[in-house]
Amino acid sequence: MNQITDIVTSSAMSILVIFVGIVVQAVKKYLLTRGGKKALEVAEILAKNAVNATEQVAGTLDIHGKDKMEHAKTSLIEGLEAYNINLTNDQLNTFIEAAVKQANEQWKK
Repeated sequence: MNQITDIVTSSAMSILVIFVGIVVQAVKKYLLTRGGKKALEVAEILAKNAVNATEQVAGTLDIHGKDKMEHAKTSLIEGLEAYNINLTNDQLNTFIEAAVKQANEQWKK
């Protein structure tokens, strides 16, 4: 039974990773047509910074899970507003999830 659970879990994670990759590519394409390469680069950098900053203060603020996601999203929105870049909620989530995925891969190394 545990083997079946492990197989289902790993399959679901694989599908999720593929899905996030596809969504990130779609958002990148949209931003390139809408705001250009600079807006895309700024959004990626700010998302990475927001995720890293949230991870650093998570222990101090005692936030976990969805609270960390909301904290990162708030930080990202504040940064994007400084550059006059507006994204939808789904696009914000996509950039944050991509940054989290990238950070997790780097931390595993």
